[in-house]
Amino acid sequence: MTTIGRYLRTKRFFKELTLQQVVDTVRNDYNFSTSTSVLSAIETDKNKIIDGELLFVLSDLYGIDLNEISELILKNLKENNSRI
Repeated sequence: MTTIGRYLRTKRFFKELTLQQVVDTVRNDYNFSTSTSVLSAIETDKNKIIDGELLFVLSDLYGIDLNEISELILKNLKENNSRI
């Protein structure tokens, strides 16, 4: 099963971006603030709750279709009942 964190990490990897580059781009291009520690926690599934605005920004930056993200999140919830 692919988690949202692993999915985002893979997308970042294929864009050949470091966590610091993502932080800098998000700040400069989207006027949004995050940190490498927040992104790392998301990508390693230590932080399972992701800020909605950050998810939109990362989706745009990585070129991800929001429907794809939605399907992944709903599939994981159904399989794991992780929010119950």
